[in-house]
Amino acid sequence: MSIKSIFYGVASCRRGVKPLFEPAHALKTLLLLYEKEPIGRNLLSKMLGIGVASTRTLIKRLKEYDLIFVDNVGGCLLTEKGRNIVTKIRGVVRKIENISMVIAEEFMLGSHSWVAVIEDGVELAKKYGIIAIRDKLISYGAKAALIIFVEDSAYIPPDKSLNESRYHTLRFLKEFLSLRYGDASIISFADDTLTAEKALLNTIIDIFLDIPI
Repeated sequence: MSIKSIFYGVASCRRGVKPLFEPAHALKTLLLLYEKEPIGRNLLSKMLGIGVASTRTLIKRLKEYDLIFVDNVGGCLLTEKGRNIVTKIRGVVRKIENISMVIAEEFMLGSHSWVAVIEDGVELAKKYGIIAIRDKLISYGAKAALIIFVEDSAYIPPDKSLNESRYHTLRFLKEFLSLRYGDASIISFADDTLTAEKALLNTIIDIFLDIPI
């Protein structure tokens, strides 16, 4: 079983009913708990941007996969299995964060932007295809996408002339995100922060988390 298949299992249709949450919400839940557990159901609902009833169903399904447990007083916490899975995810996706307030206007393709830094992600991203990654982000609701590779310098693939020497923003992002040789950064843009983040997380699951647990 892969990490990707777990998230798709959590968000799967059951008895012909599609839940009002996506694999991205399952991933975000684990990441939130890893950083801030315990979290109560009502607060988790607000953080995820979904209803309380949907959050209750999401929690139930994550419990079915033995990823979280619920303390009647404290709220939701990760199980050992859940914590191990987040550790594996963090070994692939080094950072996921909102960069709406720091990205320069010349690269601001939407009101809100979220970035994921993929450890040694250049080769896998090349194999999957730059256009395919952008199309994937758009299909999940992003308004636009920006991909940055770091090899000899930070650049926008596939054109290595679109590099940090030409665009100081690329040099800033390389330093701000602590990008290293071989890293890929995937940036999702949308008109609201939840959509930008959700599109990014769904894309990351599809492309980079098809790895065994």
